[in-house]
Amino acid sequence: MSSFTQPEEWSILLNAMADDELNAKQERRFMELLQADAEFRKEYVRFCQLLTQLRWQYDVEPEELPNPESQVAAVSSVRPLRAWWQTPLALVMLLTVVIGWLNWNGSAEETPGTIVSVSGRVGIVRNQQPTLWISPETLSSKPHPLQRGDRVLTGHGSSATLLLLDQTRIRIQPKTEVVVHPRLTGGISVPSGSINAKVTPQSSWNPLAFFLPNAEVQVLGTELELLSIPGQSEVAVLEGKVQVTRNSDGSRRSVSTGQFLPVTESEPLSVVDWPRPADVWNVDFEHGLPVGWEGQLVRNMLPKNSRGGIRSVAVLQHQQLVQKIQSPLDHSGLFFWHEDSLLNLRFKILPPGWFHIYLHARTCEDPRPVLTYCFVDLGLWQIQPGEWRTVSIPLSEFRLQTYPKDNPALGRVPVQISFSGESENNGFTIDRIWVTRGESQSPPVHTDVLSTNDMR
Repeated sequence: MSSFTQPEEWSILLNAMADDELNAKQERRFMELLQADAEFRKEYVRFCQLLTQLRWQYDVEPEELPNPESQVAAVSSVRPLRAWWQTPLALVMLLTVVIGWLNWNGSAEETPGTIVSVSGRVGIVRNQQPTLWISPETLSSKPHPLQRGDRVLTGHGSSATLLLLDQTRIRIQPKTEVVVHPRLTGGISVPSGSINAKVTPQSSWNPLAFFLPNAEVQVLGTELELLSIPGQSEVAVLEGKVQVTRNSDGSRRSVSTGQFLPVTESEPLSVVDWPRPADVWNVDFEHGLPVGWEGQLVRNMLPKNSRGGIRSVAVLQHQQLVQKIQSPLDHSGLFFWHEDSLLNLRFKILPPGWFHIYLHARTCEDPRPVLTYCFVDLGLWQIQPGEWRTVSIPLSEFRLQTYPKDNPALGRVPVQISFSGESENNGFTIDRIWVTRGESQSPPVHTDVLSTNDMR
């Protein structure tokens, strides 16, 4: 250990920086310390302040004229110092780097929330700095912290999940812009696009606010969806109650569970009831194949205590042969989609193979299945032939594949579910499908395996 209170490496680097003698290796090390070591940054700032003060004093204090009669001793030659204007310039440039880095990596007290997951490539714009692009690999080790005023941008095929300090979860949908504010100055702005939010209960005197281009939404704790499109904002409440205030005239309306409110600049505010199915759903094929289901009924080699299952059939889809199971269209909705909803499934594949799951959904304004969500995950790949498995999949892990032909719309009520797999094997069998409410923080796929002893 060094006997110096300041690490010897710091002293060497700082003095070499002041004398303009940093080599390439030292410059790299210097920048590493600036980015990774908070104590070194503090020492660097103190060193710059001291150096600037000393050189300022040198410039402004008059030089003492030597006495011509005094004896001048011979001295060895010394290397002249670099021009004074160059040193402050270098210091300013280095300080700019530090300040910029600190702006991107502010203290935890300034962080209103973090990006905890993304799909595709998501951009973050801070102040006037270039856009920072993050991907799933970026978040593999830890969430990405945000600062007040940060803009989060998603593209056509990307989305992101924002977790606020109070554990409010906001799903930022594709083609959306969100501006994050700390609680003291507001809430969340949605200039364009759509979000789904599950808001932690708030205090009545300090509700969370969402700002749309022509309206403000005050939330005490609920689950809701918001949409901003040119000339109109939309609010849909999945659970709870919110208050919507129009910016142009201050008109207010309360929107409760199962209700939808479009907001324009001048049209009367009219709350619309939004029919919704139950939160839970179950189909087990115990009493045969339900009417309209596409698949083959099976009653042998099923899990213990099971009396029926459905097996995929080969069909031609998009000029390609696939193995498929599909429910009939139910325009009233199979189940209601919450951010913490879980799709549970018990299945087997023989021989080893895979399949994808699709949810076809309607919106608040259109009863047709105009949205398609897909779940693709290696957890559905089966490598043990004939092994029964149970998976629990958060609906929040399903990714939107299609959009309405016109403007986007709120609402996600599944009206049909389908399973599509490769055609090279003998297909797959499903014993039971059910939807429950759970924790949205659950892993993407939770798996239980049934041994051969659990089968008939």
